[in-house]
Amino acid sequence: MKLNIEQSKLAEILETAYLAISSKPTDPILGNILLIANEDGIVSATGTNLNLTIHTTTTANVETSGQVALPAKLLTDTINNVRGEITLEVENQACIITHNSGKCRLIGGKPDEFPTLPKGENPIEVNLSAKKLQAALEGTLYCTNGDETKLVLTGVNFKIDTNKWQAASTNGHKLALVTGILDSEYSDPIDFTVPGKSLSELNKILSQSADTSVCNILLSNKTIEFSLPNTKVISRLLEGEYPKINSLIPRTFEYEFTLERKGFESALKRVSYLAERKQKVVKILWELEATQATLYTEATDIGDAVDSVLMKPATSHSENISIGLNIDYLLEGLKHISTDEIVVRCNKPTQPVIICPMGGLLNQLYLVMPVEIKQGFENKSTPSKTTTAEKTPEALETTETTVVAELEEAINNTQTSQTESNGETSEVETSTAEAKASNKSKPSSRTRAKKEAASV
Repeated sequence: MKLNIEQSKLAEILETAYLAISSKPTDPILGNILLIANEDGIVSATGTNLNLTIHTTTTANVETSGQVALPAKLLTDTINNVRGEITLEVENQACIITHNSGKCRLIGGKPDEFPTLPKGENPIEVNLSAKKLQAALEGTLYCTNGDETKLVLTGVNFKIDTNKWQAASTNGHKLALVTGILDSEYSDPIDFTVPGKSLSELNKILSQSADTSVCNILLSNKTIEFSLPNTKVISRLLEGEYPKINSLIPRTFEYEFTLERKGFESALKRVSYLAERKQKVVKILWELEATQATLYTEATDIGDAVDSVLMKPATSHSENISIGLNIDYLLEGLKHISTDEIVVRCNKPTQPVIICPMGGLLNQLYLVMPVEIKQGFENKSTPSKTTTAEKTPEALETTETTVVAELEEAINNTQTSQTESNGETSEVETSTAEAKASNKSKPSSRTRAKKEAASV
């Protein structure tokens, strides 16, 4: 094999293929990138870790066709540090790279040992705007579960029903959902879950694609292929049924508030410094007459903080409502919303809170579970005009038990009921059942919190 190619072209396809290379490959050949040059002037680079494969192409002046498997990191670092036109000449398993100031020789593996691209049979084809797919990934990936004992929750679940599609993810405490409309209709519902790690690498590629690019998706039984101009991303699918999270999202809301996103985010960051390190809880009092949201935090050994932001309420209620929320979860959700304004919807202080962007490319929502705060917080809170120095420590007092994991329990119940109806027990469901059995002997966090509040 012999070819001449611009450094920028070769560096681009190598960096893209390198996204699929594992830092600790299970087989030495998986630490290589496969380069193939065809007589028609097409050069491809392929990287894989067996779960994810990335294949990308470019053009070059090919004198002799051929293929070679070269160490991925060494090859990428070498090409990134040269400039101008490069000549690659391969003899056996050695590749001589000649550039404008010198040359080097790399020893690679056997290209015939490199895994072939996986191909699915009778794939279902779906076409989706690359920018919409990227927006869906940006709006869901941050809610995937990092705990691989619940493997199906480490991915993003996609559903297609006629011409409607959605992408969803959850880790039990927070949930993200993005929906949109397709140009084509499908007679049968489609449901599949893609590993979050694969989609993270795909998202990097999508961020570099043109605004008008279309992603051609080929869905098979065990694999999925995302095809973009000059690049293919192939991933294995996650097995197992994803929880029916749509049933966990409230359909009606008693309260609705519109806020300026950056102002709300800034206020959260300011009060976060005075929040307990372990709990990171902010108590938000939604004041309807004052049309503002007042934020309270306290750290026992440091102090407390109060801040406020303007908001527009849309509710028939006249009573204020206070909700405790995890600051990190709130900031994470706001970080993945790109619009200037957001809408916060809620019901009772112990029920899920929904945050949606005002507008945007797709319909998007973020669900976060509240933190249980002491009953009567609204009455004990001083008006927002009171300064922090005038506030008493009791005004910020909350119960020690904070996290209310109703969403996680609902997901576990969904998985358990599926197991009972199917007469089967998966690895994820078994771990869920064991966890529930171990917790029967001790009171729930909500029960303990109520007892403590009653005693106070």
